[in-house]
Amino acid sequence: MITIILGNVSCKVVGNLDEHVRKEFDSKMSYKLAGYEFMMYKSNNFGGWDGRFRLFQKNKSFPIGLLSLAESILKKNSVSYKIKDNRESVSYGSELELVSDTFVPRGYQLDILNKAYEHTSGIVRSATGSGKTSVIAMLCAKYNTSTIVYVIGIELLYQMKDTIEELYGIECGLVGGGHCDPTKKITIMTIWSAMSAFDKKCKIIDNDSTQDTASKNKELNKKLVRDKVRGANLIIIDECQYAASETVQFLHKESKSARHRFLFSGTPWRDSGDDILIESVGGPKFYDLNATKLIKEEYLVPPEIHFINVPSMRGVGSKYHDVYRNYIVENEKRNDLICNAARKLVASGKKVLILVVRISHGNILLDSLGDEFSVDFLDGKKSGSDRMDAISAMKSGDLDILIASKIFDQGVDIPELDALILAGSGKSSGRALQRIGRVIRTNPGKSRAIVVEFFDNCKYLRDHSLKRIEIYRSEPGFLIKLPDNIPNKYFN
Repeated sequence: MITIILGNVSCKVVGNLDEHVRKEFDSKMSYKLAGYEFMMYKSNNFGGWDGRFRLFQKNKSFPIGLLSLAESILKKNSVSYKIKDNRESVSYGSELELVSDTFVPRGYQLDILNKAYEHTSGIVRSATGSGKTSVIAMLCAKYNTSTIVYVIGIELLYQMKDTIEELYGIECGLVGGGHCDPTKKITIMTIWSAMSAFDKKCKIIDNDSTQDTASKNKELNKKLVRDKVRGANLIIIDECQYAASETVQFLHKESKSARHRFLFSGTPWRDSGDDILIESVGGPKFYDLNATKLIKEEYLVPPEIHFINVPSMRGVGSKYHDVYRNYIVENEKRNDLICNAARKLVASGKKVLILVVRISHGNILLDSLGDEFSVDFLDGKKSGSDRMDAISAMKSGDLDILIASKIFDQGVDIPELDALILAGSGKSSGRALQRIGRVIRTNPGKSRAIVVEFFDNCKYLRDHSLKRIEIYRSEPGFLIKLPDNIPNKYFN
């Protein structure tokens, strides 16, 4: 008989596993590191390592989020087992009551809440515009226990706090943006501040959100923050695709009292093959709400994605960095296509967001459009107040065009936006859908959103364009318009 001993952070298998069962644990609870073959070639000194990152340890322990996976392996192999729960009991208050007169939960929001309570932990895919912040607030109210809601950027910090307080009439603690009050039962905390409390650097790959100033705040009470992290019974992670990062994995291990762990995102996956790291924190996905369903129910407007064919060019270089700079950032013909699209959209009365990947590209477009229109450019170095001012200006109509870097890929809510130009490139499925989500929120008089995309005829980038088309086609509610001059051979 096998025993699985449960803790809040990890589990442990006690008893002898047959070799084939142990190997299945090892295989299912591991993944091959991207670029392993290249690393082997460079070092030539791996001592037989097969390139896999393992979550099933030699002492037969594994993260709590993989419990259901472990049980499925044992059942598949007809191995008898029992569960020994060593977790301490949790103190819950009575469910908080709504005090808002204007908020009426949607049917699917109640469905998510009920399924979350049933599963006690897990991953929720909830597309942009679904009211994810409200669902998180409802979940906090349902459990009414010591809680941390982790957010990536400053904008989400205040948005989350305001939503919970408005809906339930309570005061939330705030750790981030120069604030340090982790003493409230429900605390909103940036991962930057949390890591600072442990004297650790925040390592989030491919993220350009506002870096929290709390790490420079002498008033940050590191002990109080550490105690809150280690003592919270419920943790909720917004934009959970970052749960695979070294930073969130560290916070997961420090969350020693977290009986309940919920992870939310419109795109709760990664393209690097390490999705199991996300599951390891909170468990498997138990709810999947895509954009198409919300479009059908008229909670989102459908996007029309118009691809423009970009002419090929010679001498772009051989390395990806050089190709991107020459063909995307400094390509005058391509930038003219971007600016002309912006001019047409502004002339038709649209509020235009232009998303770039590199700051240098944003500056080039700002210089090109700044003399004709009211334009602002935001990147990760701008303060939270600068961003909020720009968002307000766009909502009020004082801005014609807002250019932004990856900071606007998630979490920014401007329903007034009805046109998007994707000036960068890339193949990330998560980012592609998140970017479309910036403009498909409903707003009075808004029946559709216009998205301008680019089909790049260049090595590396052509494959990225094809990948994005494939991603958009995964949402039947998206209307994709390809120009006749894109060769059919790419779609055979």
